[in-house]
Amino acid sequence: MTGTANGGKINSQIKLRKYRAGEVIFTEGEPGDVVHILRNGQVEIRAASHSANPQQLAVLHPGDIFGEMALFDNRPRMATAIALADSETIAVSKEEFLKRVDHTDPAVRHLVMLLVHRLRQVTDEFLAERQGADWTHWRPNQAKE
Repeated sequence: MTGTANGGKINSQIKLRKYRAGEVIFTEGEPGDVVHILRNGQVEIRAASHSANPQQLAVLHPGDIFGEMALFDNRPRMATAIALADSETIAVSKEEFLKRVDHTDPAVRHLVMLLVHRLRQVTDEFLAERQGADWTHWRPNQAKE
């Protein structure tokens, strides 16, 4: 795996990480420890569905931010991120990210938390609709049971 800080450190909480095409950046269901800013390359975000086939949620390009939801609501990652091409990210630690969020107006923080909650709900409903099933209360960890 090349997804390490071998590209260098900006500081102890912000690191450059390189990934080869096909390499998993993070996996659905694992705890969130960093937020990524895509510096170059292309990343696919996909989530488990009721069937065995993961569903593509997005393809990200340089400048896109991903992995932030798990940091905001302290829940497991809701999707898997995979490098579609050789890619480089700026990985900001959870501690650094939350430190910066703490300096935000409390009303803004509340709004962001509400949006994260709603986005998780919409994603669940989207995956259910793509599969043609009514399983909007299904969670990814249930697929492993």
